[in-house]
Amino acid sequence: MDRPVSIAIETSCRRGGVALGAGERLVETVTFRSDRRHAVQLVGRLDELLGRAGLEPADLDEVYVSVGPGSFTGLRVGITVARTLAQAVAGLRCVAVATVEAVAECAAGTDFENLGVVMDAKGETIFAAVYARRGGRLVPKTPPALIEAGRFLAEAPRPITLVGEGLGYHDLAGEGVTLGAEDLWLPTADGVWRVGRRMAAAGQFIAPEHLLPLYLRKPEAVRLWESRRKSPRG
Repeated sequence: MDRPVSIAIETSCRRGGVALGAGERLVETVTFRSDRRHAVQLVGRLDELLGRAGLEPADLDEVYVSVGPGSFTGLRVGITVARTLAQAVAGLRCVAVATVEAVAECAAGTDFENLGVVMDAKGETIFAAVYARRGGRLVPKTPPALIEAGRFLAEAPRPITLVGEGLGYHDLAGEGVTLGAEDLWLPTADGVWRVGRRMAAAGQFIAPEHLLPLYLRKPEAVRLWESRRKSPRG
């Protein structure tokens, strides 16, 4: 099998997945439904994927993992598995893939002039980025940022095609705006793999201990604890 042997992990949303690559070739992708059994699903599917290729974890060279924004539990599970692999396999190198990049990659083969990725950030706020295609590759036109949905719609370049799970929560219809097909709204393991492979080829690795989830807001338990601390004592 060509080197590097790589895997990609996507657990940031309800559709989880793992992908296996060899050199510059994507070998196989496995998807699964993400729920409270996220860890069991991921480890089991990863074991099956490696087994079909006649590989052991020790044969891996690189791991690419989606780091968010996304599901609190899902991101923790995916990153924990990636970090555990890096600790167990000598020389295994890690790449942190932003989930917005993976979503954009899903739509890379479609026809667009500007591509907007929209993720829900609760309330009237979204986490969004805009990409253009140059030299056959996606390049950021505006970096990912938290922004009020109405302001994003007003400021986004036209024409623009929008994708991302945030479209299910915010009405972003407007002149010059096209909504991409719903099957392009969620990140996929093969999208994570393609982005991760490019980053790895560019030497954009990260130490396992620095693999951290990107959250748009604090977990509910933390927010409740902080609010109680701020509340005046009766």
